[in-house]
Amino acid sequence: MNRRALRALAALPALLLTATACQQSPNAATDKPSSDTVQPAAAAAAASESSTSASSTAESSTTSWITFANGHLTYGADSQGNRVPDFSYAGYGNGKTPIPTAPVAVTLKAASSGDDTSRIQAAIAKVSALPLNAAGLRGAVLLGPGDFRLGGALTISASGVVLRGSGSGTGGTHLVATGTPRAVVAFAGTGQRQAAGAKVAVTDDYVPIGATTFHVASAAGLKVGQAVVVQRPQEQNWIHAIGMDKIPQRPGGGTVQWKPNAGLQFERTITALDPATKTVTVDIPLTNALEKQYTHAVVWPYTFPGRIGNVGVEHLSADGIAFTQAPDYATTGYFASSFASFDAVDGGWARDIVADDFGSGMGGVGESAKRITLEDTSALGMEKAIPQDVHAQPVAYTLAGQQSLVLRCQVSGSNLHAWATQAQTAGPNVFSDCTATNVGAKRFDAGPHQRWASGTLYDRLVMREGAGGTSATELSLYDRDNEGSGQGWAGATQVAWNSDTGTYSFQSPPTSYNWSFGALGKAAPPLVPGFPAVMVSAGTPVQPVSLYAEQLAER
Repeated sequence: MNRRALRALAALPALLLTATACQQSPNAATDKPSSDTVQPAAAAAAASESSTSASSTAESSTTSWITFANGHLTYGADSQGNRVPDFSYAGYGNGKTPIPTAPVAVTLKAASSGDDTSRIQAAIAKVSALPLNAAGLRGAVLLGPGDFRLGGALTISASGVVLRGSGSGTGGTHLVATGTPRAVVAFAGTGQRQAAGAKVAVTDDYVPIGATTFHVASAAGLKVGQAVVVQRPQEQNWIHAIGMDKIPQRPGGGTVQWKPNAGLQFERTITALDPATKTVTVDIPLTNALEKQYTHAVVWPYTFPGRIGNVGVEHLSADGIAFTQAPDYATTGYFASSFASFDAVDGGWARDIVADDFGSGMGGVGESAKRITLEDTSALGMEKAIPQDVHAQPVAYTLAGQQSLVLRCQVSGSNLHAWATQAQTAGPNVFSDCTATNVGAKRFDAGPHQRWASGTLYDRLVMREGAGGTSATELSLYDRDNEGSGQGWAGATQVAWNSDTGTYSFQSPPTSYNWSFGALGKAAPPLVPGFPAVMVSAGTPVQPVSLYAEQLAER
């Protein structure tokens, strides 16, 4: 995507993006939440709580959330300061640093027969032992044109190592996966975040969506340049306020009510600190409010010594159809079948990749990974790798970490989720300029999958029924109710921007917002009636063409 071209397109007369509360349920006039449930579109749990809850439906319907004029975005806010977040920090290098090109350190040619796993892994080990250069790179393992057979996983566990092919198209490098279903290429650091100081309470009554500044009980132990976690635990009174302690049981049981947990953990860097006023400023906006009435938010310094960075895979294709022969494939194997995984990584990428016939497509960014970019990638032929009679669908692109970007991607298959986040995923995360085609007759949707992912942008997405497809496609930002084991409110501060997804179903969860701008397609009723999302210009695209590209260009 040419950002300069997008800026030129954006230089149109001002467009005031003002919300309309749009009820997706056909029974909108009579849909009312129960008396012990928070009112829709981030209203208060009760009138007495309104001073510290997000603003009401009436306010959300008149707020001018974004104005775009003279090539610039201006953000509106509700009475508590909640605004559409800035998603431009998603991706490698906070979105601003180009993905680097590592120098070739080892070159391997395709062999006529035999398994290539060990010799590729040996080459990766050799490069992993090289010193890091000034750019934080050790080097690339270059695979020549032809087929490379892989009976085992390739693992990169050192910073600065890249696996590079000689092209993803005809005549390029092709990885042929066999054996036990797995991620073919695994980027794996070690360990987890470690506290490097005391937890300090956030003292504000309310820190709004999109904020970078808040107050703490003590500035001692904090300093500029320090990596911190801003944590919003999910506590019982908030779980009750959003109704996730009363999820209806599925037929046959199995529904699990939400329990208090660690919640959202936003990794940020302190950019300014005023010890006198105990004011902390961080580098990246928060994508969820911190509400004293619902949570005891804290800030704590951390380290993550086992994380790796500057790692990637690029310019090749892969096929996972042989995984379907595994004995347990139809029960659990298709979930394990994917191209790549990123865990304990800060700064990684996959680019120019074609992944054919994997049950879980391109794979996923794990909870411990951040600043990952997947660009110019494809997860194709998934209908051949997913049992079409199962009710548990895999995901083609999964983001469970934070600050990750999926840019210019393609998905084809059926009985799957094209793009999804997972439980307590901390934003910002972005899916932008992607297409997905349902070639079969089974479920084909996208959106947050479960248990309150925060701050995801679905930007310029297209979903279609392809040749042979007989089932509708849908972007769903809503209460998933008792699906799975009780996935409930799957996401908050989710933004759908200029997406054409066949059908769509949008709601705003209690205590927060979900927004839609320029949605094309047919509105479908949600699983649970009520709780209207903030809808702007439904049926007519808005400017700029891409919110992500414009936010990045203006930063």
